[in-house]
Amino acid sequence: MLTNADLLALEGKAGDFTARIRQRPRYIDADACTACGLCTQYCPRHHVDPYNEGLSVTRPIHIDYAQAVPATYYIDPSSCLHLQHDTCQICVPVCQSHAINFNQKPKDIELNVGAVILSPGFGKIERSTLEKFGYGNHPDVVTSFEFERMTTASGPFMGEVKCFSDGRHPKRIAFIQCVGSRDLGCDNGYCSSVCCMYAIKEAMVAKEHDPEVEITIYYMDIRTQGKEFDKAQQRAESMGIKFVRAKVGDITPWNNRLQLTYSTLEGGHEFEPFDLVVLSVGLESPRDAQGIADITGIELNRYNFAKSETFQPLATKRDGVIVAGSFQGPKDIPESVTQASAAAGIAAGLLEKQRGQGIVHKDYPDEKTDTDEPRIGVFVCHCGINISSVVDVHRVEDSVADMEGVVYHTDSLYSCSQDAVETLKKTIIKHDLNRVVIAACSPRTHEPLFQETLKDAGLNPCLVEMVNIRDQCSWVHAGEPDAATDKSQDLVRMAVAKARKLKPLPEQTVPVTARALIVGGGIAGMVAALTMAEQGFESVLLEKGKTLGGNLGLLNHTLSSSETAGYVKKLVARVKKNKKIDVLTNAEIVQSSGFIGNYCSVVATTTGKKKEEHTIDHGVVILATGGHEHRPDGYLLGKNSKVLT
Repeated sequence: MLTNADLLALEGKAGDFTARIRQRPRYIDADACTACGLCTQYCPRHHVDPYNEGLSVTRPIHIDYAQAVPATYYIDPSSCLHLQHDTCQICVPVCQSHAINFNQKPKDIELNVGAVILSPGFGKIERSTLEKFGYGNHPDVVTSFEFERMTTASGPFMGEVKCFSDGRHPKRIAFIQCVGSRDLGCDNGYCSSVCCMYAIKEAMVAKEHDPEVEITIYYMDIRTQGKEFDKAQQRAESMGIKFVRAKVGDITPWNNRLQLTYSTLEGGHEFEPFDLVVLSVGLESPRDAQGIADITGIELNRYNFAKSETFQPLATKRDGVIVAGSFQGPKDIPESVTQASAAAGIAAGLLEKQRGQGIVHKDYPDEKTDTDEPRIGVFVCHCGINISSVVDVHRVEDSVADMEGVVYHTDSLYSCSQDAVETLKKTIIKHDLNRVVIAACSPRTHEPLFQETLKDAGLNPCLVEMVNIRDQCSWVHAGEPDAATDKSQDLVRMAVAKARKLKPLPEQTVPVTARALIVGGGIAGMVAALTMAEQGFESVLLEKGKTLGGNLGLLNHTLSSSETAGYVKKLVARVKKNKKIDVLTNAEIVQSSGFIGNYCSVVATTTGKKKEEHTIDHGVVILATGGHEHRPDGYLLGKNSKVLT
């Protein structure tokens, strides 16, 4: 991982690129830095904190946040007294690990790579657009990014919501939607797709902080498209958050408050006073989008996002250069993660011949023999405000102090952060722990991390027990903090009792069937099969109907005027021609059993009156069955031929 780096040039072709990279100096040896923070305490210069949206000050020598990777400090040359004026250097003798090195120079690196994935994120709306709503003229007009940092437990205000003008707690808060989105005045005619949902989330968080605060969201259209996203709005309304469909025209100071002037759909003009106004800003392309395009040889669209085609949304003009995330267009976190996985799959296809080369095997210390009495360490996580805003973390931690076998217990802000994981490893070694209980969030996402940490500390990875006090306590009992805390204590104490019984288990390996079963022969299923084939893996593609194509075969053109029939025809031909793809039409799954890596499914196919069953061994299943239209009851649908969907 190369941080603090810039891409200077990209030469070559797909499968054989040469990337020239310049890594800027950190002025700190990342390997030697222990992240103790002593240097920051002695640094005499203040530095506006960009990570906290300028709402706080830090020092030129700092770390952005607890979960930063790498978890080491760096020196910002724009405000460092020594790098700007050749003075100071107080931090050098203060650093006990001698990690500070002002002699570091930029380092040019050449990398030979087979594929390039562009995911530089998004940019911010121009300040001139925000100024139309009073931003910069009144301290109580803030952006949604600033409000997010304000409500975060690890932010500059420790989650306290207050007016910047005088520090009072706001009694009335207004959110204004579509600032910098769907606005031809700033040449952003697109919807940023995330603003409605994050405004609803931020409003609910503010309401949880202060149930008495009145919150109104002014919107043009609420766009909560997504799986069960509408429930977020319904929950917000049940909490008393108001939604007003209107266009805000002006924000003016009014005594020590702000007055909103807005027009409604009925053509009326209304005035409302508020203590704090939050501008729900949209997403723009990165500021250096044109520079990225010039270096990588890709094209941009009219809004300076990476240009791609309808049926190849991650492909750019240049073969081997792939785009993912908000640089491809505004999108939320789940869609960005989905695109990241897709981009990795495309890149893996380009690198198929190199798979398995250059593998570095990690060495672990010898595993301790489990002959001693249990020595249990309990670590309870705040998870920012996800847990600690509801659960009394310190009560939970103290509840295990008198339990048999517990020799150490503590809490941490983020147990999964790099520095916390390193601290966990050192604590295991220092206190000779041989069992570990982690009370945090879901083991589905974090258990592998803690198992790896135990291996690094010389323990068997099966000697860790995780308790999900986020999902099972703070989230489901958000309105019952005492009950959530009591339940957390019970779950943690149960985990400690279980930990005493844990035994080391040998690591076992089983053979994996390197074949996929793909259910659904539409565009998603066919593209998945081809992507698997490009990576060298076989797949069996099942289609319930007589032909491949799915719902796309019912269309003539897409909204962007892309012709569908020719594309489907070519895609089907590619699938049928590929030797690594077996196609079964008129097929249905009769039975499926097994586990990840080793499944066995029985598939029935019908040819005329003849039925045949096939037994298929496969390692994974990809469900790409698509959807169907919703046909509501009413509106004379199905009763009158003039009513269609």
